[in-house]
Amino acid sequence: MKRMFWIAVLVLLASLAAAPAALAEDEGQALYDKKCAMCHGKDGVAKAMAKGSANLNDAEWQKATSVEDIVKVTLEGKGKMPKYDGKLTHEQIKSVAEYVKKLGG
Repeated sequence: MKRMFWIAVLVLLASLAAAPAALAEDEGQALYDKKCAMCHGKDGVAKAMAKGSANLNDAEWQKATSVEDIVKVTLEGKGKMPKYDGKLTHEQIKSVAEYVKKLGG
């Protein structure tokens, strides 16, 4: 009986530990869909208004670009892209950047 109790406790703790990561991923995708997809495409393929921007799902771009690189550009802006410093929190921007890294497959 004690053993089953401890197994249940461990399963509960493991599921609670995974919850914040899942929420951050969902937040990253939701923010990307709301703030980024209009220019960068829902699938990461740049639309006409983002001409000159890399396709975010491109394997070479993904390989050459880190989460930190994406955070920096998102904070500071680049070219036609406005800066999001002060518009989104650093945590929100990081969650978007982490989602963008998943667009590459």
